[in-house]
Amino acid sequence: MRPFLVFDTATDHLALAIGDLDAPGAVLAADDFAAPRAANTVVLGAIERLLASAGIGVRSLTAVACGRGPGSFTGVRIGVATAKGLAHGLGVPLVGASTLDAVAIRANAEGLVGVLGDAMRGEVYPALYRSHAGHVARLTPDAVAGPVEVAAAWADLGEPVALTGNGLTKHEAAFGAYPNAAMRAVAADLRVPDGASLVAAAWMAEGPLSVPAIAALQADAAREAADPALLLPVYTRLSDAEEAERVRLGGGALVPGSGVSGPRPEGTR
Repeated sequence: MRPFLVFDTATDHLALAIGDLDAPGAVLAADDFAAPRAANTVVLGAIERLLASAGIGVRSLTAVACGRGPGSFTGVRIGVATAKGLAHGLGVPLVGASTLDAVAIRANAEGLVGVLGDAMRGEVYPALYRSHAGHVARLTPDAVAGPVEVAAAWADLGEPVALTGNGLTKHEAAFGAYPNAAMRAVAADLRVPDGASLVAAAWMAEGPLSVPAIAALQADAAREAADPALLLPVYTRLSDAEEAERVRLGGGALVPGSGVSGPRPEGTR
């Protein structure tokens, strides 16, 4: 057994679990609970309690994985920063998982699944998936868009779409404008990640900074391949501060990249 910790703070719901690098998809322990604007004050305590409940010492962890977003800018920062600190302190590899992937998996729906992450500013992070017999495959890349635009596009797909994500609560009316499109909302309590869906999303990830990649390596090689310094959050768009600077510079001017606002590193998912 090679236990690894995975957690996500990109929404107002804290999800965490312990998986096993030797058993794809296995969940050794899991927890999730609402933590609106409080992830930074509760995440470490929640991790400590989860490890204790599973009888696993922190030094027994062979890797750390975290949700990379997209989601709340502050929430994503908290999760990635905490994961980097833990992985660096333990001397273990750090890998990522998509918050939206975990939400799609938790919907447990058959056919097309549309995830709407809350992007604030009246926008959403839309992602479309196809789910069949427990296997979930992503069909679209990370993006940010207006809910009306997304609703119109998904209404034209010609088949039912199960809607989920914490952005749906704010913008469900936009999707209700297409009653003949067979778009249905999943239950409200299923619109955020939980521990089990986060483990599944971690195994679904691709690229060198993923659970499947490090599971195939010995400890030293995994730590070298997935050094904690390499993992970046997924923000999809500029932060409020960067957007304000763009406007100050004349709207069309480029803002020097922070290394975290744009697309994922090449070869990662």
